[in-house]
Amino acid sequence: MVSYESLVLVGSLLIITSISFALGVIFGNWPYDYYTIWDTTQGQLYFDAALNHYKTWGQAAPIITNTFHAILALAFVGSFIKVFRPNEDAQYFEYGTLGALVLAACIYISNVRIGIVSAIVGEWGDVDQNTGLGVIAASETMIVVILLGIVLLQCGLFYAYFEDLKVKQEFYLKELKDKYEASEQPSAPAAKATGAQTTKTRAKKVSKKA
Repeated sequence: MVSYESLVLVGSLLIITSISFALGVIFGNWPYDYYTIWDTTQGQLYFDAALNHYKTWGQAAPIITNTFHAILALAFVGSFIKVFRPNEDAQYFEYGTLGALVLAACIYISNVRIGIVSAIVGEWGDVDQNTGLGVIAASETMIVVILLGIVLLQCGLFYAYFEDLKVKQEFYLKELKDKYEASEQPSAPAAKATGAQTTKTRAKKVSKKA
């Protein structure tokens, strides 16, 4: 039967791999987002390119979007595994990871997904098209910052787990070694005492014969 400690490691791997995939997808949008938020002096051509990019993304086959969302859901599965019975020393980090995932998902749903729908239908509400594209880019930047923080946190917890395991193994091995050495020490004086008694017995026998 699989132990809970093994599941915790699986949860860490699910979080790290899922978020790494999401960061890769967002990185693919960077060539378009860069000119809608970081360098807006290149002209309308780049805003149109970003608009067409998000139209294509929003009109992609459902299996593509569903696959993306399913992989993102793995991060939540991993986080729920880790907060089920969290380590007392790391429980607040695990709760923080889950909270950060929820925050990133809220930004994605409220800003990015709605922005993509706006790009498809051409309705941007109270802002113009270029501002709406900038909002999408800014939202993805916030998501990247949050996800990078989660990855660094989980990698640190992953390292701390194995470092703690290593320290415990060294401690228990040293404790066993000390116990073994302590159990061996009384046997030597006993052997010496037995030898002394044998010598005295022989001496008494010799004196009786004499």
